[in-house]
Amino acid sequence: MRWELKKFREGFWAKKTTGISACIRRGCIWPEGPGYDISYKGLTIARVHFENKGATVRTLEMSRSFPEISDLDLVEIALRISKLRAADAAALN
Repeated sequence: MRWELKKFREGFWAKKTTGISACIRRGCIWPEGPGYDISYKGLTIARVHFENKGATVRTLEMSRSFPEISDLDLVEIALRISKLRAADAAALN
């Protein structure tokens, strides 16, 4: 696992051990419902939405311009978001 996520007001800030970072913001993704947009260098490169116990990561066309963030990196970010969401839900109960 090479990504570290930190919370901030609008979502999360992800930083890879190699030094690159991405911004994850909450967004409303229609028709799937609430989800997160993953942005890198100011451009949205992927969208994540959650259903039941799973997550779907959809890469956007812009992600091809940035080979330093692979599909596997995006999946790892989605897994880390899922864990943080579960921890927040447990804290509320």
